[in-house]
Amino acid sequence: MEYKELTRALSDLEFLKKYTVYSSLKDSPIHFGQPPVLDYLEKHGDCTQTELAGAMGVSPASMAVSIKRMQKSGLVEKKNSNKDLRCNKISITKLGKEQLDELKKSFERIDCELFTGFSDEELNELYGYIERINKNLSDNMTDKKGFEKFVKKTISAEKEGKNV
Repeated sequence: MEYKELTRALSDLEFLKKYTVYSSLKDSPIHFGQPPVLDYLEKHGDCTQTELAGAMGVSPASMAVSIKRMQKSGLVEKKNSNKDLRCNKISITKLGKEQLDELKKSFERIDCELFTGFSDEELNELYGYIERINKNLSDNMTDKKGFEKFVKKTISAEKEGKNV
């Protein structure tokens, strides 16, 4: 088998998984890129828009658009801070928690579906192969800081629904 065929198969797998996740969101008020925000709010409690933007690696302006959209869907709410009335805190609503829980169950189903028919031994073997591939690429990487920037930019763009 040629390397190109394996590379294409890995690329196809990545797109298929992304599409499956995207499809799982179609009947949900949660849009692509919002689950990490809701998850962060659930774990950290009330946050400012600036805190959220920093945690998500996006601009405050981009986070404002996302928050407004989630407010309209009833997933989050803005409250005045008790300490500083000029500052708003964002919190996840009951509906946001319920929808996030449903989404987590959906992601779990997708992961189970992805590895259906594999034995534990095969999964461990696959994991080992993937780790070796990652090591091969990272060992030969000359610009690790550039890679970190690229990852942050890519994650940020995905959260905003853009392609890099």
